[in-house]
Amino acid sequence: MTIKIGIASNHMIHPTQTLDTNYFDYIQKDYVDAIRKAGGLPVVLPLGDPSDAEDYIELVDGLLLAGGQGLSPVLYDTEPIREMAESDIYRDRFEIALVKAAVKAHKPILGICRGEQVINVALGGTLYQDIYVQMGATEKHNQLPTSWEIPTQHVTTTADSFLDKLMGHRFLVNTFHHQAIHDLGKGLTAVAESDDHVIEAIESDDGNVFAVQFHPERMFRTTPAFISIFDHLIERAH
Repeated sequence: MTIKIGIASNHMIHPTQTLDTNYFDYIQKDYVDAIRKAGGLPVVLPLGDPSDAEDYIELVDGLLLAGGQGLSPVLYDTEPIREMAESDIYRDRFEIALVKAAVKAHKPILGICRGEQVINVALGGTLYQDIYVQMGATEKHNQLPTSWEIPTQHVTTTADSFLDKLMGHRFLVNTFHHQAIHDLGKGLTAVAESDDHVIEAIESDDGNVFAVQFHPERMFRTTPAFISIFDHLIERAH
């Protein structure tokens, strides 16, 4: 049986030098490659209306939510601070609907970076719009211009969590974010954090929803252990 994993797409909504106003839906190729490497069949889901979410989830066995823009704080009843960068309410609402539909259908969800934040907000949680201003983070959580595939920051996992079992108690990850989880959503537990206490992974009580703040899809080729996170999604989807 081939396991089909829906990957929610982003959409280009700004003119570019080469494409002008030829807008399009897209997903970064590493997400597709990681699902294939783990033995799944990637199915890219074009951004749609939230009312389409249940129909999309019926087509797949599991869901992957990728990185991208920050979530709009209006979705967790907060006003934007001046450090708030670009958000996309259309993508936000659609992906939140996908999470709710997948939870309702008891299908596994893996969130990556923004995807972790989407899951948290979909389940009633809140975010720090900027971890430096609002929580006093002291580490460099956006490693650019250092290359994406190079791990630069340690995280420490909770014993017996999915990430502890897959990757061990303490290991290096890459990092590209300035938002992070504040209040956890319903049924979610923080299962990894950075040394300055930013939440780096979460897991649901039933183990069917899990997410990381870092980007394993950018590291699995040079650090093969990270493919285990995608293997875990495929195993949960069986």
